[in-house]
Amino acid sequence: MYIKNVHTKTALPISLALLLITIPALASDNTPKSNPKPINIIQLSLSDLRPTQAIVGFDQVYYKLGSFQFDAEKLYDEICEVNGQQGVATLPATATPNLAASFSCQQPVGTQPQGMKTVVIGPDDHYYLTDGHHTFNVFWQMPQGGPDFKVHVRVEQDYRHLKSMADFWQTMAADGHVWLSNQDSHAITPAELPPTLGLAGFGNDPYRALMYFSRDVGWNKPQAPIPFLEFYWTKELRKGIDVNDFDLASAAGYRQAIEASSRYLLNVKTDDVGGSGLSATAMGRFDEFQQAGLDKLLRKAGKVDYMLRYKTASSGNGLAYDQAVLNAPSVTQLNPLTLQASQSYNAYPATVGSTNINAIVEIPAGTLAKWELDGEDDSRIIWEMKNDKPRIVNYLGYPGNYGTIPRTALPKELGGDGDPLDVLILGQAIARGAVVSARLIGVMEMLDHGEQDDKLIAVLTQDSPFAQVQTLAQLETEFPGVKDIVSTWFTSYKGAGADIKVLDWKDEQAARAILRQAQAQFP
Repeated sequence: MYIKNVHTKTALPISLALLLITIPALASDNTPKSNPKPINIIQLSLSDLRPTQAIVGFDQVYYKLGSFQFDAEKLYDEICEVNGQQGVATLPATATPNLAASFSCQQPVGTQPQGMKTVVIGPDDHYYLTDGHHTFNVFWQMPQGGPDFKVHVRVEQDYRHLKSMADFWQTMAADGHVWLSNQDSHAITPAELPPTLGLAGFGNDPYRALMYFSRDVGWNKPQAPIPFLEFYWTKELRKGIDVNDFDLASAAGYRQAIEASSRYLLNVKTDDVGGSGLSATAMGRFDEFQQAGLDKLLRKAGKVDYMLRYKTASSGNGLAYDQAVLNAPSVTQLNPLTLQASQSYNAYPATVGSTNINAIVEIPAGTLAKWELDGEDDSRIIWEMKNDKPRIVNYLGYPGNYGTIPRTALPKELGGDGDPLDVLILGQAIARGAVVSARLIGVMEMLDHGEQDDKLIAVLTQDSPFAQVQTLAQLETEFPGVKDIVSTWFTSYKGAGADIKVLDWKDEQAARAILRQAQAQFP
């Protein structure tokens, strides 16, 4: 067996390290005893953990997932650190993250408890995660992760003496162990917290992700941070930054967002950041903007690069022409015909900045299954039925990612009946159910059996051959034949004899006019 010597220190295999833990543990079924001995560190499955926040920054999770695909050592380092073992020591070629005996860490479990995630035990005998929602969501989403993935956690408080769950949540709030706000910064109740880990149950807070990526640029964690420090900062950030002004699907857009966020934080004048009761300095703000930190963040194989590659293509490998298309990590498959998102797709605005739109990907490029946004529940995407069977297009795969634009309703004069506006996004396959930012470049005017059926045309702006395309004229010059391919596909995919005609192609201004009409028609 080939063994990679990651470190020169003598290391204990995880299986042996487990035997050397002297900290008292719980019963083997992980059910707290009524009169337990003092507890410090226990091993649990991810499914045993109850979240204490309803939101995470999806882009932070995507960064980790993306980096693990390109650098396996980062994954094993993270697993070892979470288990209090500092870092990976030996990494065989046959190592697998969900089998502890297949690799080894530098130290026994729990040697470095400061790097471990924390839980509390409630009066209902459940374990509530008080730190590590982003990391453990990564472990849940990654290949060979999931609900059965094992982790060691540090028990911070035992609240089983409390008389009721109402007392528990009141105490949790007083102790700073729960964050009861949603992705719109509105208050929620404990009953609205996700029942388990997994991105499908969480709301996405892009401001929280921006706080993560702006570390070492405008701020960093102080030596003794308060619980949910980044969330207090996000409340402050929302006052001066609108994430919809930035293209968070491109490196250039992310640079602008991080720089704007960091400079805003540097100018905040308050002794009560986000209601924390602490000054900006006490919350870790720097004295000046750190250009070196921004440059490092945006370098090739840096955090933003890994995140954008994972977010843009379902495989995380940039130009993913040879990868099977997956569902977006933020959706769950309820059954073979239904995908459930963690929030309404109409929670996303139609536009991003001055040139881009948000697009809900219903049909990834190259695929044939005809999925669509559910007309009765806009948090779901369903497989369209035809003749009591799931519909499959009987032709070549779609020439781009096909979907709709949120918060739009196509008026009758444009061939619609209140349906969302259709858009074709040129570029590599994007995961079904994902919402991507794309640059609008024009519209293909069509008639389908005599009815107007125009398609807006957009391009992906990250890791795509079309990333720099601004206009239809540029598309035709730099990618000759693409317009013809798209026209041929849409006039032919319903088979011989179908009465479908392409009337004309119009520029971005014409597309914008249609978009504005559809936005105005949205309820």
